[in-house]
Amino acid sequence: MEQVQKIYHKGKEISIVDYSGCKPDKMIEMFIKRKQLVQAENKPVLVLSIFKNNYVTPEFMRQVEKGVKEVESLVEKNAIIGLSDTQKWILKGMNLWYKRQVHHFDSYDQALEFLVADNKTESQSKASE
Repeated sequence: MEQVQKIYHKGKEISIVDYSGCKPDKMIEMFIKRKQLVQAENKPVLVLSIFKNNYVTPEFMRQVEKGVKEVESLVEKNAIIGLSDTQKWILKGMNLWYKRQVHHFDSYDQALEFLVADNKTESQSKASE
């Protein structure tokens, strides 16, 4: 799988970034690349981020904090898979801080189904508690 790509699932386009195994500098580079793609297309987007075998650093989080504000109006739904327990706690804090829900799923398939579902209610997700 390419690290930054688009796929189609059930007729809907999903922007995917696979941060798995990446070092912090590479994660920042990938985040910026996806943000720029979203801005260039200037249309609503479904987002899936994959985190496996990596660390979320303060530098990465600063980029996320800045970048999210720039594209939040274009992000229709946001899902994440592969978080460690510590990363799940960070996600909870982000959700409270940004007052926007990014949902964590245990599997790729669950995340895709959430993203393409027409109903945007949180009850459809199996977001981590």
